[in-house]
Order: sequence, then C-alpha cells, then structure tokens
Amino acid sequence: MEAVNKYLQELRVAEQELRARKEDIEAQLQEQLRYVGGRSTTEVEVWLRTVQEVINKAQRVANEVSKGKYLSRLNVGKNVVQITREMKNLCAEGSSICSLVVHDAPSTDLTDIVSHSRARDEIYNYLLGQEVGMIGVWGVGGIGKTTIVRHVYNKLLKEDHFSKMIWITVSQSSDFHKLQNDIADTLSNDLLDDESTTVRPAKPILLILDGVWPNFSKDEIPKPSANKGCKIVLTTRERKVVQKMGCKEVQVPLLSYDEAFQLFLSKVGEDVLSADPTIQPIIKGMVKECGGLPLAIVTAAIAMKGVHDPRRWNDALIELKGRRDVLKTSYDNLSRREQDCFLHCVLYPKDYGIPKEEIIEYWIEEGLVDEMKSREEMKSEGHAYLQRILDSSLLLGTNGKNIVMMHDIVRDMALSFIEKWFLVKAGMKLNQLPNELEKALDIKKISLMDNFISEIPPQMSPKSTKLTTLLLSGNSLEVIPESFFSHMNALKYLDLSRNPIKSLPNSISNLKNLTSLLLSECENLEEMPSLSKLVDLKKLNLEKTRIKGVPQGMECLVKLWYLNLRFISRLEEIPKGLLPNLQGLQHLAIHPTLSRPEEIMELNKLETFEGRFADLQDLSKYVDFLWKQSKRTIKYSILVGKTVEYKLYSCNNHVTVKDCNTEGSRVLPWNVEEFGIEKCNDLSSLNGVSGLQEATLLRKCRIEECERLESVFSSRCPQLESLESLVLRHLKNLNVLVAYPEPVHAFSSLKVLFLVKCPKIKILFSTKLRLLQHLINLEQVIIWGCDQMEQIIEEEEEEEEEEEEEILSVAAEFNFPKLKELGLWHLPELKSICSTNGVMLCKSLQKLEIWNCPKLKRIPLKLDISFDNDKVFHHPPLKDIKMKSNEWKSIEWDHPEAKKALLPLVRIM
Repeated sequence: MEAVNKYLQELRVAEQELRARKEDIEAQLQEQLRYVGGRSTTEVEVWLRTVQEVINKAQRVANEVSKGKYLSRLNVGKNVVQITREMKNLCAEGSSICSLVVHDAPSTDLTDIVSHSRARDEIYNYLLGQEVGMIGVWGVGGIGKTTIVRHVYNKLLKEDHFSKMIWITVSQSSDFHKLQNDIADTLSNDLLDDESTTVRPAKPILLILDGVWPNFSKDEIPKPSANKGCKIVLTTRERKVVQKMGCKEVQVPLLSYDEAFQLFLSKVGEDVLSADPTIQPIIKGMVKECGGLPLAIVTAAIAMKGVHDPRRWNDALIELKGRRDVLKTSYDNLSRREQDCFLHCVLYPKDYGIPKEEIIEYWIEEGLVDEMKSREEMKSEGHAYLQRILDSSLLLGTNGKNIVMMHDIVRDMALSFIEKWFLVKAGMKLNQLPNELEKALDIKKISLMDNFISEIPPQMSPKSTKLTTLLLSGNSLEVIPESFFSHMNALKYLDLSRNPIKSLPNSISNLKNLTSLLLSECENLEEMPSLSKLVDLKKLNLEKTRIKGVPQGMECLVKLWYLNLRFISRLEEIPKGLLPNLQGLQHLAIHPTLSRPEEIMELNKLETFEGRFADLQDLSKYVDFLWKQSKRTIKYSILVGKTVEYKLYSCNNHVTVKDCNTEGSRVLPWNVEEFGIEKCNDLSSLNGVSGLQEATLLRKCRIEECERLESVFSSRCPQLESLESLVLRHLKNLNVLVAYPEPVHAFSSLKVLFLVKCPKIKILFSTKLRLLQHLINLEQVIIWGCDQMEQIIEEEEEEEEEEEEEILSVAAEFNFPKLKELGLWHLPELKSICSTNGVMLCKSLQKLEIWNCPKLKRIPLKLDISFDNDKVFHHPPLKDIKMKSNEWKSIEWDHPEAKKALLPLVRIM
C-alpha cells in the first residue's frame, strides 16, 4: 500500500502543476484577448480541452481509489502512473505553445504613411538583427505607436523568427508581478539548453510592453539579449522612459504636412475635391489645425465625409480654429442618444477591451435604447449606435472582432465632459473607497470597477440623491454595511459582480427604483434578501453564485425581462408556478433541471432560452412546441440528462443529450444548428436520432462515449452535405465515418474534423466511398489516440495488373485546397498518410503536427521549394512543423531537399 500512496502523491503533484500551468495560460490568453484582440489559436484550444479531460480522469481515479473500488494494487499503480505521465507530458506541451492568439491587422490603416513605414521597418530590422535587444518606441499620444508595433507583431506572427511572442498592455495590468512571474517561467522553460536536441538552435522570445509609464522599473522585466533569449519592445509617450530603460530609440514623429493631407483625403474621399475645388484650401487649413496627429486627422476627415457644401466646411474650420479640438467636432456630429452611449463607455477602465454585446446590453438597461417589441430589435438598434460611434473614430474597432476600445486621448476628452456627473475610478488599483464618494452630491454615475477594494467603512454611504448607477464589480468586497445604500433611493443600476460577498444587506430590498441587479461570479454568495419590493427590476444576474434557493419575492418581479441562473450548482429546483408569473421574460438562462417544460412554453415573450431537461420526454414536448412556433423565433441552448455537464455554449440553437435512450423521442428541432450527444448507448449511427432528417440547418456535431456507435452515418441524410464541424471522441466501436456506398456530396461543407480516442477505426478516408473528391472545404484535421489507425487515405485497389502498373507510374494526387492544419497524435499503428504513389496537394497548409507515430515513415506533401546560391527555400504558407526529435530524423519527404528547406519551421516537442 506504501507504493500506491507514493503513486497517488505523484499524481497529486502532477495535477497541481498541470492546473497551475492551465491557469497561467488561461490568464495570459484572457489578457491578450482583452487588450490585444484576436482569437485563441486552435493549438491552445485543443490543449486546454485535453488538459481538462485528463484532470477529470485523474480525479475519478483518485476518488475510486479512496473508495476502494480497485480490486488489485497492480491496476491502481498502472492507472495512476499512466495518468501522471499524461499530465506531465501535457504540462511540458503547455510550455511549448508558441502563440496564444491569432490577430488580424489593426482597423486603422496607416500603412502608406512614409514616417510610419520607416518606423515599422526600423523596429522590424532591429528585432531580426543581432545588435539590439531592447527597443523603445516613443511619440506623443495619438501618433500611432501601438498601431505601428501591432503591424510588426502581426507580420512576425506569419513568420518564424521567435519561439513565443507575448503582448502586455502595461497601463492596464492590474497584477503585473504575476504576469512577470508567468513571463519568467516561460523564459526559463524555453531557454533550457537541451543538448539532445540538435535540430535547430533555440529562437528568442519577443516581449512587447505597450504603454509604459514613467515610474516603470527596468527591474520588473527580463534582461533582454541582442542575439538570443529575449527581445523587448516597449511603447511610451515620453522619451525619458526610453532613455532610462537603455533602449534603442525609435521615434514616431508627427506627420509631415503632405502625409497629413494625403491621410485626410484617403478618409474623407477624394471626390470631395472634384465636387467643389473651393473646398481644397479649407481642407488644407483643417489639416494644419490637426497638428500632424493621425488620430485627429482621421477623426476630422470622417466627420466631414459626404459633406460637399463649402459653407459647412468653412464652419467646421472656424470651429476647429476656435476650439483646436477635432475630437469634439466628431462628438458634436453624433446624435444626443449616440453621445450618451459613447460617454457611458468611459465607465470602463483605461485600455479596456469592451465586449460589444456587454456594452449594448448595458445601454439597454440604462434606457439609452428605446423599448421595442423585442430584445433583438433593441440589440439591433444598439449595434447601429455602436457602428456610428465607430465610424466617427471615437471608438476603435478590432476588424470585426467582438470588442471595442477607447483611445486614452478620446477617453480624457470624454471624462472632461462628464466630470460633474460621473465619478470614474475604474481600474486604478484602489484599496479603499475614494473620499469623493461622500462629498459628491450631484453625482449620477459611479464606476469603481476592477480595483482592490476589500472593505466599506461601517458608516460610509454616498450622499448623492441623484445617483442612478453604481459599478463595484471586480473588487474584493466580502461584506457591505447595512447603511451603505441608505441614501440611494434613485439607484437603478447596481453591479456587484466578481466580489467574494457572502451575503447582501437587507437595505437592498428598499431600492424600489432598481431596474438592474448584477451579482454574477459572486462565488461565495449564499443568501439573498427579499426582492418583493423591487417591482421595477428588469434584469437579474445570479450566474456562478452559491444560492440554494431562488430569492424570496421573485414572483413579484413581473417586469423582469432578463434572468440568468446559470452555473449555480447548489440551486436544485425552480419553485412550481414561478416562471409563468414572469410573463415579461425575454431572456432566460437557468441551471437547475426543469421538470415542467410547459412552464417555459407559457412565456410568450421569450426570445432566448438556455436550460436543462431531465429526459428526452420533456425535450420532446419542447421540440414539438418549437415546431409550432411559425410566427416567433426562439434561440435556445438545451441540455438533456441529469448527468450532463453544464458548459457555456453559444445560444446558436444548440442541443446536447447525455446518457439517454433516444428511441421513440423527438430529439432535434428543425432549426437546430449545433448538436452534441454523449453516452447514448442505444445508437449505432446518427441516423437513429429522431428529427435528424428535418434538421437541415445543422452545422456542428459532437459525439462522445456512445459505445454502440459503429458509424456516423449509416444511410443518406441532408446533413452529410451541410455539416461544417464534426467532433468524435471516445467511440470505442466506431470503425468508419460513412457506412453506405456512393455517399453523394458527403462532407462537401466540412471544415473541421476531430477524431479522438476511437480505437477501432483503421482508415479515415477511403477512395472506395468517393469521399475525397468532396472534401474541398476541409480546413482542420486532428486525429488523436486512435490505436488501430493505419491509413489516413486508403486508395482503392485495382484488380487488373496492367491497370495497376499504369496507375503506379503516375502519382495519385489528393487535393485539399483549404486545409490549414493537420495534426496526427499518438497513432502507434499509423503506417501511411496515403498510398505509396500518392501525394497531397495542400496549398493552404500552415501547421503540421506529428507526435508519437512510430511507424509513419513518409510525409506525402507536395512542397514548393526553390534554390538560390546554394540555399534552399520553402515558400509559404506552411510555417509551423511540430515533431519529436526522433520522428523528424526518421520521417522521409518526397523532395530530396525538403528537410533542409523546412528546418527553420520545425519545433521539437
């Protein structure tokens, strides 16, 4: 037993280390997504998902051991050692992840400005050279420093000069020391001298610090190196910061007059000159007033776009000269409602990535968007406001991504407009409430979000009787004094989210004008006061709290239109008859299993529903209801089964079924877009799912742990042609994707294919079924842990020897024109990707990963290789190859110079 305890201790240590690595990567990922934008890479998504699966498995084994469920110590040791090894491998893989996010180009296009191009080239050349380890980019606010560095960053992402690139917006890092520790860990892992790895020298790491302040210490960052280790780029407004840090200086100067004039014309449209030549001297005057600042020039130009009346141009110039504030002109050109929406964006911290959906929801709850028949109509109106603000350049977009940002110069202007009515101290690392809170008698909005405030003095209470909005989210409050809300009779919007509060004061019950109460992620909150007096309440968010029952008096909230009860594990049921009382509900998200689906059907205004049914009989009732709703559209995310894990799914008409008998029940609504099925052991293929034939909008499908499933499709159905994503995990009897001959246009829309832990399948694609000719849209293929997988593509055998000889003389080409990523992991029997004479045409392939495939000896990729002065080059798009050292050495490529050409792309894992 002593040996077993030793193994268990090693398991716990490995689990703790893996959890720590997972938390670090998730924190870095969220930091980069919030402040830099972009989207998470597939590599990090797969890694995080696999880590969670292995951790869950470790916990199950540990629990079973503690309960004495293993019959022999030998079985205990084998399982524990195997899982421990998996966790250690995953921890090592986590350290080798190159990029956490993928970026698009910045939304403000200043690429043609000569001075900016010069600065970009200078930074790029210093980074690739051997003489400079630390670069300081400086210039006045609004000159475009971040945009320039972002261009360089995005260019380097497409190349292979750095093993890892980290971007930190320094001015907003609330816990920079923790980030510094993460960076130090990353550096120490990546810079270890592995003497056994001789494939290529270690590449440096790039660290970008955006928005460095004057009192920033050089000791807080790693020591840069000119030719190895770490290179650093920082941006700052002040030259003395660059000099103090010992950087190579790169100044971003003000634009020359010619550059400024051309930039202005490119944004306002050159047609304005052809329409009336008399406008040209006015434009020249406006350009001079903008002082060479790109932000001011772009803002002024967009404000005048489409204006052809010389008098209006002249008025704008006079106004600009009198005020010398081009940003104010853009603000004045917004409607009053749009101005109010814009000003409410300053309630967020500086440099904050504001989620579009969140700010629009906030505008709705604040009454800045007129009430309409449906919430979707109001959201559409909110999006229109947001787009007009973006068009005015007062907010910065992120090329179609889901966040917007406010430039610090614009934010300073906005704060100057509302300083009498708004108190904004968001993200300022405050440890206590500011003194102004009690003294400000006319304040209407207070934002103290994202600070470190842990205590409210017992007698503290804002004295302003006009206060309507209070944002205290993201602090460290555990207790709120009873008297704190005593003077807040006008309060309408209260956000206490992300605080470790255990209970709320009863005085909240007296806030009779309250319309929004947000308590999400108050993960210690167990008790709520009565809500019976809050009859005007429209939005209640209790997501991720620990309440055991719904708050008292909820049946009185007849105006409630948004109710979020997600991820509340201790809340076991909703009282009978409560939901039908809430006839105004438009959005309902609910964690407890609903035993009465008919109560949901009585909500006539419901537009969005997220919830869980106990079984397929209840789902069938709701599906039948949805089939009859021809005059209204309801978006839904439905989980079925008592054991189904509650996850955060997008509300894109999603259904997940777990541990149910699907026979005889209608499972799928006609408009379902995403379908997941787990542990439904009565299915031999998806064709047995009732409603599948009619579900013509289905785009994503996930199947896990269905033991009897032998094929995905056993007969023809429309989804074979429309499916875009197929994820198959832990299917121990799956032996083929499609089990019927001549599948016409099968998988012709498929983009993503994941195949994980399916031990019986030997061949992925067979030419006998003629699937290959339809896979023209395939972008990502990941195959992981399929023990008997022998071939990815099996070529049909010819009976006649002459035909065979003729075919062998010509290489068979398999075309995957959109394939970007191919990952082959832990496939012990994989002998070939395609036939001996076959070759794969993958003109879009960017990433190739091969790990633990000992029998694979050939990569049949057709490569674009050229020669220049005895040097061998491989042409993009392939930019990343991951392999174990022994596999890189043993695997052959068709082109004799392939290894030499591809060597710079290889990362040994």
